[in-house]
Amino acid sequence: MKDESTRFTIAVIHRNGLGRLVCVLDSILTNISANDEVIIIDNNSTDGSIGKIEKNSLYKDVKIIKNTCNTGYAFPCNQAMLLGNGRYFLLCNNDIRLPEKCLNEFEEIFNNSPQSGIIGGQLIDANKNMVGSYSKTPTFLSELDSIGCLRTPERYKTIHEVGTLRGACLAVRKTTIESAGMMDDDFFFYFEETEWCMRIAKNGWKVLTAPHIKIMHIGGDSTKSVYHGSRIEFFRSRLLFWRKTMPTYLVIILYLWNIPKLIVDGCFYLIVTILTLGLNIRMRNKLIDRVVVLSWLLLGKPKTWGLPGKC
Repeated sequence: MKDESTRFTIAVIHRNGLGRLVCVLDSILTNISANDEVIIIDNNSTDGSIGKIEKNSLYKDVKIIKNTCNTGYAFPCNQAMLLGNGRYFLLCNNDIRLPEKCLNEFEEIFNNSPQSGIIGGQLIDANKNMVGSYSKTPTFLSELDSIGCLRTPERYKTIHEVGTLRGACLAVRKTTIESAGMMDDDFFFYFEETEWCMRIAKNGWKVLTAPHIKIMHIGGDSTKSVYHGSRIEFFRSRLLFWRKTMPTYLVIILYLWNIPKLIVDGCFYLIVTILTLGLNIRMRNKLIDRVVVLSWLLLGKPKTWGLPGKC
């Protein structure tokens, strides 16, 4: 039987990176009270980080769930939601830092807004610059938009309803999960939070941004060393998102649109790379990115391509 007195279940989704994990745990411990719980869901880390956490008495009350392979993001979040006892859940990447009193602030929003289902704070980078934390709900036209004009949301300074949230750190009610369901773990990595926010909104709950809650997100640490594989995962999830949220004929149009777009983009980055003698690493990576993703599409989307260690 679950303990109904638990306030927050804070879940950290982890795969490698002891330093990041220690930092996020320390920021969590400054926030929690006696009626909160912390769970680490480990996606088969290979660096010994979980063993070191287990031996550290500072984290003796932290529960650890060990997966035997890399299950992505949605699946371990769902594990936490199934195992956790909280009235609210805070689902976190291992590369975020929570500000002081943020759990109290999330709880206050939930209490003051009975229809608030899921909340995201304002993400900031290591230099405290604001980064994208939410966006408009994706549509067929916005997915055709190469520049991003149709996806860029208005910047809000106060708590406001939005289309979708970035999944680095999300606070959600247990009753919202019971109503709208958990994350769709057909998504391995990327777009799981987008589809979830859309489903939560369809079930009558509000998707809110809380810009006064500033959460540091280092961002991309888990995929930097496998950048091009992560781009395949992005595109794989994007195709899946289209199939789950749009009619088949629109999915076909978007699919056919993206192949020539990748070719044109690749030609542009090839020219820039040649003109800069290959010295511009950013442009060179963008060229390789387009070539890799286009090759993956033309070869029939091989399942073995993408991030390593997947289940």
